Amino acid sequence: MPAPPPRARRLCRPRWPRSPSWWRRPPVPRPAQQQTYKPPPLPKPSGIAPKGDFTKDLQRARPEADPGQAAGNEGSDEAFRAKAEADAIRKANAAGRHDLIKRTGSRLVLPTVSGRPEIFDSVWPNASGHSEAAYEDYRFDGLSPDREFFVVRATYYESSDVIWVSRQDGERYRLRATPKPSPDGSLLAVVSASELMDFNGILIWERASSRLVEKFRHEPGERYALYRFMRWKDNRTIELERTTQGDPLTCRDAMEETLVVLTREGDNWSLKDVTAPRCKR
Repeated sequence: MPAPPPRARRLCRPRWPRSPSWWRRPPVPRPAQQQTYKPPPLPKPSGIAPKGDFTKDLQRARPEADPGQAAGNEGSDEAFRAKAEADAIRKANAAGRHDLIKRTGSRLVLPTVSGRPEIFDSVWPNASGHSEAAYEDYRFDGLSPDREFFVVRATYYESSDVIWVSRQDGERYRLRATPKPSPDGSLLAVVSASELMDFNGILIWERASSRLVEKFRHEPGERYALYRFMRWKDNRTIELERTTQGDPLTCRDAMEETLVVLTREGDNWSLKDVTAPRCKR
């Protein structure tokens, strides 16, 4: 009897050993649900005011401008003028016989006998926001020799001035430069030599009962000439030196100097040369 055929073997998936726990893939975390931010609740008012001044640190008071001190560095022209003015005010106020001269920031206050003070307001661009061309600086510089006028020096962007202010009524007189009084004090000679924006020429002022009256004015105009005050020869004569451009033949590319006199004849004044031009090389 023949032998039976062999039975077909059943194929099975091989079983691999289980992986250790450290090899297993970590679980993927689920995205957390976004929650809307809720600010903490405001504290309930208690109805009790805090003690002390709780607004003192919110806005500090701005200090007043230093009297007589324009905005500028130490050692600047502004600082120098401020110090000179402070000394002049202290000296004038110490003499007494008038209300006090005051400087508050950019304002200069001059008292008058009429009771209405004369006020000068300076304009400092770096402190007020104006342009440099608007610069104006007014400084008290003392009293006139007869003590009837305040003397104020004005400095502008491109020029300067000297202003006398009557202590009686505050009337202003633009003298343009520091005057030279005559021997008897009745006349004031102003001689200014400037090649730029300041006044260039000669002015004669006459004193008349606490007032000033302009009696003579000479400006060279287009002709180049500079005058220098030398002295009052007497109450009617002033000696001056005039500088002009040299003659193209005898003093080419140089300057000429001439001694001249300004003489009063009645109510008129006239300039006369007293020496020939001298070439200055």
